[in-house]
Amino acid sequence: MAPLKIRIKRKNKKQPPRNPGRPLTKVNILVAATMSAGKTSLINALLGTDLLWSANEAATATITRIHHNNRDEKVIRGISFTWEGESHQIAEAVDNQLLHAWNASPHVKHIELSGHLSAFANSRFMPVIYDTPGANNSQDSTHALLLKEALNECDDGIIIYVLNATQPATRDDAHLLGEIKQHLDTTPEKRIIFILNKIDQLDEERGETLARAVEATAMYLENSGFSAPIIIPAMMSSSLVARKMLSRLSITRMQKNHLRNELLRFRVNKHALNDVARIPEKIRKILSKELMRSIPSSEHSNEFCDSELRQFTDYSGVRTLELYLKHYL
Repeated sequence: MAPLKIRIKRKNKKQPPRNPGRPLTKVNILVAATMSAGKTSLINALLGTDLLWSANEAATATITRIHHNNRDEKVIRGISFTWEGESHQIAEAVDNQLLHAWNASPHVKHIELSGHLSAFANSRFMPVIYDTPGANNSQDSTHALLLKEALNECDDGIIIYVLNATQPATRDDAHLLGEIKQHLDTTPEKRIIFILNKIDQLDEERGETLARAVEATAMYLENSGFSAPIIIPAMMSSSLVARKMLSRLSITRMQKNHLRNELLRFRVNKHALNDVARIPEKIRKILSKELMRSIPSSEHSNEFCDSELRQFTDYSGVRTLELYLKHYL
């Protein structure tokens, strides 16, 4: 009878789910950080392309909401809105340059984007990702107001706070984290996780090890009132470059050289980030299995193969974030 049971189980797995027409629950994912922590790079890494404008300065001046839909389309549609709430411009296909123009316009307050986000293709929810301005821009006081408005608008969901591993415990971070902590105290149904970004820029020869960085960040956050914080060490710019290569998108020579250097470290210890991450054990075990899958030997190669690039994204933090969002939202 055992073979019969197996066949029945396989057949049942192919049956349509109950309530196939029931809409999925919308979940707000608000990404916040001080300037130049890598917030926009994180969102682009989730998208797998340079959709949002990124720069070594304040690159976000508006609130941008990115709505996932289940239509498997290649384009992102968008609408920009004025401060009076009126439509500013509509685009059937949004690209990096148009978003940069909208973001730089003093007439635009917020932007609505809609498209298929492959990272959430099989999710049990419909994510709405909020890209918010860095609240510590002294040249534009509206940034802090826009962030506060976004926080109040998202009465549930999750906050992803991005920390710069090369600039730990800054005064700006302390101020912004204090405001977010006050907000969370009044909205207990909302949770927060932390991305320790730019860990690929730590100088290990000066003692700036990954383990020390995560430990120091955990202590800093505990002292700031965040008990047992979830901390995901990451290199989101490198994650994005790897995903662009997998999609056959162009990258710069500098990006390729940096990725090559990180692949050398990846080949030495694929579990380095996963081992020190402050994440649930369920997520750590899933990721560990993905990292243990065999890939073609390329220890002495300067070339990139797709299987190694996919596993590099598992290693580099973006996959850890995706797993957390899928399992705990």
